[in-house]
Amino acid sequence: MKITIVGAGVAGLTLGYLLSKKGIPVILVEKEKEVGGLARSFHYENWSIDIGPHRFHTDDSLVKDFLNETMQKHLIDIPRNSKVHFFNKHYEWPLTFKSLFQLPPSLIMNSLKDLVFRPKAAGQTFESYVMSKYGKTLTDSFFREYTQKFLKVTLDQCHRDWAETGINRATIDENVRTSNIIELLLGVLSRNKINTTFLYPKNGAIDEFPKILAQKIQDQDGTILTDRKIVKIIEENNMIQSLVLSDGHELASDYVFWSGSPSNLESLLGIDDSELTFCSTVLCNLLVEGTPPVPSQWEYFGSREIIFCRLSTNTSFNPALAPPGYYGICAEIVCYEGDYVWNKGNHLLNIIIQNLIETKVVRNFNSIADVHFEKILNTYPIYKIDYHKKLKNYENKLKKIKNLLAFGRTGGFWYNNMDHSIRSSIDLSNMIDPEKLSTPKGFPFNGVFRGDF
Repeated sequence: MKITIVGAGVAGLTLGYLLSKKGIPVILVEKEKEVGGLARSFHYENWSIDIGPHRFHTDDSLVKDFLNETMQKHLIDIPRNSKVHFFNKHYEWPLTFKSLFQLPPSLIMNSLKDLVFRPKAAGQTFESYVMSKYGKTLTDSFFREYTQKFLKVTLDQCHRDWAETGINRATIDENVRTSNIIELLLGVLSRNKINTTFLYPKNGAIDEFPKILAQKIQDQDGTILTDRKIVKIIEENNMIQSLVLSDGHELASDYVFWSGSPSNLESLLGIDDSELTFCSTVLCNLLVEGTPPVPSQWEYFGSREIIFCRLSTNTSFNPALAPPGYYGICAEIVCYEGDYVWNKGNHLLNIIIQNLIETKVVRNFNSIADVHFEKILNTYPIYKIDYHKKLKNYENKLKKIKNLLAFGRTGGFWYNNMDHSIRSSIDLSNMIDPEKLSTPKGFPFNGVFRGDF
């Protein structure tokens, strides 16, 4: 049985490790030069930084066991430190009791009124959802501006699933309730401190995790091919026979797990594009002299006057990621492949630095010691108002191929984090019985797999 996994991100590597552990031979094909997908890190002359903030935090016992098994003593505990920037100030996120004395009084008063006068949800739009949950004040003062800046989509054209998922991903800790304005205000009024801790690699950046998984796969006789793209899919009788790689090699495949782009897969299969939309990100990675004036692991920036949507600081995850007396910043500018930011992102450097100084994240221009721009494709699936229909169409087309399953954050068009990707691949692995692979019904699934938890 020849199994090919396309994409060596967290989902692909986790599945590859678990299948190879069962004695099932796997080949992983990755288009980038390094494994990890969105969990890659960039290593410069004397400092390193991740693609945005990455860390492990889960209450899922299966994921905890997996991390203990694979990372063993390679992880450290770090306390959470995240922020949100609005009204020209930095606030702890989730908001704390101290925040009450920093917020504008008019915002507090109008938000209290919204406790009573919130409209009922009408329809499936992002706007309707946040208005009903948080009221007009918070919708207009933060959600609207940040989301339209981030997605380049108006709130009435975005599905409510993005709001529910996005708020959940931003909150992270299940002990912190922020699903509506009542829970948010009760959390702010409470003086009980939530001591959220994360797990992070002890000996380097977040890419230590995918590197360790890749090595374990190879130790279990699995194969990983990097810097290779799938350029052709050879199909017969609704079965994939083989995959042709960019280096000319052809991989015979009895079953294909696809964690890459849906539009790329549909193009290779010669079927219509389902138009599932992704935005991409240009990263401006800066090495800065000194200590962070506003220390945080990551911070959201909602104002349109600030070009980046989020910042992360490498030394807040692991001090060893920058030389003594320096810290690294990853400024994320969300865009679309082929637009001005994607093509000319480095032309925005002066604006980025000006914003960093204005928000007091960087002290002055002269403290910038090093700058690198990086392009990251397909970072976020965009849940437009009709995305359910498009996703179903995508799934129905893939179901016609008997030995193909799309999965993971990109392949499954699923806004998740590393912990969810791990869990979904654990579930997939548990559905595969090595003793039944040689039978016609050895694989009990095809189409699209999304964890949705």
